Amino acid sequence: DNEEEDEEEGDAHDIRGSDDDEQEDPKDYCKGGYHPVTIGSTFNQRYHVIRKLGWGHFSTVWLCWDRKASRFVAMKVVKSAKHYTETALD
Repeated sequence: DNEEEDEEEGDAHDIRGSDDDEQEDPKDYCKGGYHPVTIGSTFNQRYHVIRKLGWGHFSTVWLCWDRKASRFVAMKVVKSAKHYTETALD
């Protein structure tokens, strides 16, 4: 049982994927908040998520492999509430 609990805790950390001691609040992954991103997922059939680079009040930033350009890129995922999107576009 303890092994399963340890694996579940490890999996949750792997999903967020950053080495930072401080993490964003998982409760902020909701409508209007952070968009859930998982390591190994692909966006736009192009950007393969490798790990989380960091996070801030407005967004998370992920290291991705660009399958089309064959290079690493940073992908910024802005919170979905309208005022965060407007701020990101400024």
